[in-house]
Amino acid sequence: MSASVTVIFKELHRLRRLLRDLQAEIDLGPRVSKAQLKVREAAEKAHADAHAVLGKLKLTIRDHEGTAKQVAAQLEKFEKQLESAGKEYDAKQSEIRHAKEKIAATEEAELAAMEELEARTAALPVAAADWAAAQKQFDEDQKEGKERLDYLTAEHARASAELKGVEGTLPADLKEQYDRLVKRHGAECLAGVVGRVCQNCRTGMTEQQKLDLQSGRFLCCSNCGRGLYLAG
Repeated sequence: MSASVTVIFKELHRLRRLLRDLQAEIDLGPRVSKAQLKVREAAEKAHADAHAVLGKLKLTIRDHEGTAKQVAAQLEKFEKQLESAGKEYDAKQSEIRHAKEKIAATEEAELAAMEELEARTAALPVAAADWAAAQKQFDEDQKEGKERLDYLTAEHARASAELKGVEGTLPADLKEQYDRLVKRHGAECLAGVVGRVCQNCRTGMTEQQKLDLQSGRFLCCSNCGRGLYLAG
């Protein structure tokens, strides 16, 4: 293989691997963007949930207040009925006791809800700040992602044009063999040889094979089938 063809193969190998890596990063973009969106949506949900919990707590407190007032009215009624209960005295006493217990439990639950409301209200600015930070970070990530995608797309187009140009310099008798290798192995269709070792599969070659390669003969690795070129 002549020195010029060795240079061509080395450059073709470099460009095809570069195009593969650029395309992989381009393809990764939507998945990264989706992950960033999930982070933003999680912060948005946490912010919305914080407000929703406050609303539910306020309703709970109003319900407890209403229950306490209703039971207090029943208690007042039972206490008045107790004065003329007669044989129902013990039953009225039991109703009064249960009413007082319910009022106490309701007031306790109301107090707990009020304390939770106070704590969650105090924590609300944190959720709001997290949501604002998440929105800002998402916008920055999207901007950076677009800039990165534009760069990668331009680099891919440049490398594709360069690859086409280099492929055009291949001798006609090698182009057909090269095209078959590309179809079979893609970006790793070629492999450098260092010493007498294929750098793709680490398989060694004979001294005669290396001499054949140096003399201009086109060879493929006997193990992995890649087209070989002298890399060092």
